[in-house]
Parts: sequence; structure tokens; C-alpha cells
Amino acid sequence: MKTELLILTLTYAIACSAFIGAINARGPVRVALSYFLAILTLCAAVFHTSQYLAGTPLMGSDEAEIVTPPPFPSTQPDLKTEAGMDSALIPAPAIPSAPINPPPADTVALAASKNEAAVGETKNELKSIVNIGRRISLGLTSLNLGSVAEISDEEYEALQKKTVAYLIDARKTKEKLAPLAAVAKGSEALKPGLDNLSRAIDALVAAAFNAERFFKSENDTEEKAHLAAFRSGNQNAISLFKKA
Repeated sequence: MKTELLILTLTYAIACSAFIGAINARGPVRVALSYFLAILTLCAAVFHTSQYLAGTPLMGSDEAEIVTPPPFPSTQPDLKTEAGMDSALIPAPAIPSAPINPPPADTVALAASKNEAAVGETKNELKSIVNIGRRISLGLTSLNLGSVAEISDEEYEALQKKTVAYLIDARKTKEKLAPLAAVAKGSEALKPGLDNLSRAIDALVAAAFNAERFFKSENDTEEKAHLAAFRSGNQNAISLFKKA
């Protein structure tokens, strides 16, 4: 700071001296040259004064020789910039989903016990249907349809009524099996028996139907066809009931 003031003082002193020399000069050339140098010196003094007032070190001073390196760019986030950001651009923190807890062991055991009880109950009902189907099949076996030509009208009518009753019972048995089949399909242990039982009931219904249609035949050919279908269907039903 002292060096700068000294330079300014010296510059103004030189300017004053130049003006004094210009005033004392003789001859137009000397006067013009003296005033030119005086004005030039004054301009230099004013220029250095403006630099001093602006805070720029004067040329030739100690401070002017010190070069301050530019600051390195900061890697820290600009807090003002971040503060001015729209809050809508900042994603909301993810809300962790509640953990799914497994059901208690007691609940699992209770559900397994109920399922086992339902399977056991279904199995008993299927066995009941097997027994009903066997009884109907045995009843159909007892029908001696091949000798209807040798019996009386009363016996013929009674035999025909039996075939109708067996057909009704076979169809009712099939209706009972339908809801049980839906439950039994979910059990691997009951699937094989359910398949054989379903086929046995279908064969039983077909056999009873042919027995009933036997009495409505219009000729010997139809009678023989219904009789053959009745016997083969009934034998198939008996075999499937054993497997079931």
C-alpha cells in the first residue's frame, strides 16, 4: 500500500514539474512539447489513481507481482441451488412393505387336520356309493331276460318294473357321485379309486338302460342287441367296482 502511494505521489510531482517547465518554456516548439509531456504525465497519474481506487495493484509494485491462482472448482453440492430445487423433482422415499408373516404352526396344523378329516369323510361316502353300485349290479345280474318268452304276463310285467327301478337307482347313484368327485379330485390318494368308480357307475347306468329298453324292443334284433349290451355293461361295472 505504501509503495502505491509513493508511486502516485511521484507521478503527480513529475506532472507538476512538467507543467512548470511548460510555463517557463520559450519558443512555440518547446512550449508545445512541454505541454504535451506535461499532459501525458498527468494522464499517467490519473490512470494510476483510478487503478489504485479500483483496488488493482499498480505496475511496478510488490503486490502486482503476486499472481493469485484461480480457485479449484468445489466438489461440494451447492446448498443454495439444492434449496431452490422444486420439491416435486425429489423422489419420495420408498415405503417398505410390511413383511408377510407365515401362518402360525397351529393354523397350519388345524387346516391340515380339517383337510384330512374331509378326505376321510369323502372316502367313506365313496365306499358307500361303491356298495350301492354293487347291490344294483347284483340285482341286474339276477334278471333272467333271456327267458322272458317262457314266463307269464304278470311275471313279465314285474320283471319290467324291476328294470325301471334299477335304472332309476343307477341314475340317482351317479348324481350322488358328482359332488363327491369334486372333493376327491384334490386328493392324490383318492384319484385312482374315483376314476374306476366313475367308470363303474357309467357302465351300470348303461346296463340298466339297455335292460329297460329290452322290453321296448320292436323286433328280435333289437332285443338281442339290448340284451348283449346289458350283459356286457353289467359285467364291466362289476369289474370296475372291484377295482374301485
